[in-house]
Amino acid sequence: MSGEPSGAAAAVLELITARALWLIRQDAAPLAIAAAARALAAGLDGEALRELAGVPRTIGTFELGDLIEASLTSLGVPASLMTEEDSLVLGANHYARQVIGGRLATREFTAWAHSVIGHGGPEIAQEIVELDDHLDGLEVGWGESPDPLHVIEGFLDVSNSVVQKWLRFWNR
Repeated sequence: MSGEPSGAAAAVLELITARALWLIRQDAAPLAIAAAARALAAGLDGEALRELAGVPRTIGTFELGDLIEASLTSLGVPASLMTEEDSLVLGANHYARQVIGGRLATREFTAWAHSVIGHGGPEIAQEIVELDDHLDGLEVGWGESPDPLHVIEGFLDVSNSVVQKWLRFWNR
């Protein structure tokens, strides 16, 4: 999708997303480690970034969270201010971009959203959760479903404000 950040901005967004995934108890290590390595390759630097780029994927949960937070803080992003709502939206935005890029199945994404975000989650993500309900119905022959890619692209459009809010802290 056009408008995707590149270079250092993409690496910072991945670190922000890793923080979000960590806060909502999802597997953040692979993304965090890769993002730190990309940030270093893009010319960003810092002790926490260097340490994070070199840790194994089996790093302890709390140590990972500390390194992600320290890395973001060193880049001017106040990671400690991230709310659960922002985390859910950022995580969903990340997975939606994976679907659009052909790296994640639509059904896997909507099932994740239904399980992790649920019907009580952020209003901005409810169309994705409801899409999972529609797709469930189709599997048993009930009703019709909206075009999944249209719904996902619409979510990306509205969730971009949350992404931009967090990227503005970095603003380089």
